[in-house]
Amino acid sequence: MGTSKAFRPEFRTRDGKRVSFSAGYTHDTRAKRRAGLTKAGRPRVATVGAGTVVRRPRRWIPWAVFGVNSAALGGYLVVTKLGPVVGGIVIGAAIFVLYRAARWTMGEVAHWSVKSRQIRGGSQAVAEGPSGPTIDDIIASAPRDTVDYPDPKQ
Repeated sequence: MGTSKAFRPEFRTRDGKRVSFSAGYTHDTRAKRRAGLTKAGRPRVATVGAGTVVRRPRRWIPWAVFGVNSAALGGYLVVTKLGPVVGGIVIGAAIFVLYRAARWTMGEVAHWSVKSRQIRGGSQAVAEGPSGPTIDDIIASAPRDTVDYPDPKQ
């Protein structure tokens, strides 16, 4: 059996940023309520007047309605031109291809967003001396492949 690590409510990331597990990372809903968070740990949205929730308008809804209506019209035209069996096969193949393309695109976006964050090396600026950054500063700020955990016996 491996040794278990002691839970630390606060730690430093590889780029030196301090991260703390606050009420949002617990299942204690009373602590979340005291901290002004929702049950999911997100900040409560400000309310105005008689419980009216202020939120940004969802600008993608008209495009979603347009896309769904266009797809329905296209499916209707395919079924009327090719018949229900062949039209259904064509619609099923189109849905499958669109699903695979969307999954591939989301994977590429996630992959390259992680890569760009790794290339930038985090958000910590390199401390400069009187004649610019030293080699020790550059090595200390470079992202590493390993993480040093403190010795649990201490």
